[in-house]
Amino acid sequence: MSLVEVKNLTKTFTEDSEPIHALSSVSLAIDEGEFTAVTGPSGSGKTTLLNLIGCLDQPTEGRVSLEGEEISKCSPQKLSALRLRKIGFIFQDYNLIPAFTAIENVEYVLWLQGISAEERRKRAVEICERFNIGKLIHRRPYQMSRGQQQRVAVARAIVHKPKIVLGDELTANLDHKTGAELMEFLKELNQKEKITFLYATHDPEMMKQAKRMISLKDGRLISS
Repeated sequence: MSLVEVKNLTKTFTEDSEPIHALSSVSLAIDEGEFTAVTGPSGSGKTTLLNLIGCLDQPTEGRVSLEGEEISKCSPQKLSALRLRKIGFIFQDYNLIPAFTAIENVEYVLWLQGISAEERRKRAVEICERFNIGKLIHRRPYQMSRGQQQRVAVARAIVHKPKIVLGDELTANLDHKTGAELMEFLKELNQKEKITFLYATHDPEMMKQAKRMISLKDGRLISS
């Protein structure tokens, strides 16, 4: 059984009374432990696909299944619970909470899960030490470099041990050296921790790092 299965997935938006087909009848499967890039030009549907798999949106047609459970027609409450337990996100702009310190940002998902203050602090400190940001835990986002903010975002995405981590243009705001270091770090997590990664990119260097590529164009699957 695949970790994620997408079947005939279609997402249509309306703009100025005209339908915009962000995705059209996309079908694919992601197995546990994959390190997969979703490629394609701007407007090809990469972010839409991630949002549907990540329970941030619901399809117009078709279905999405996670560990054999169909999630495409779940209630908002059920989708929220699935995100908390099984999915990690690394956003292009990191989405760190400005008023929170690094450690508070990393702890946030654990707090939402209702984990005790002592346990969530312990787990957050451990993962920050692993990510070489242990000395930064009391800094707020504006006191950190882009690369440091990105590591905090990655730590937050995996601290609750999700089944899959979704990333959108992970290196878009990073210089080449920092971006390369981040990708090596994610590959190490994939290999050692068997964390499944699915990330959208149009960066050729990031494409080279993938074990598999899924290509979209105009909302349609070109190759997988």
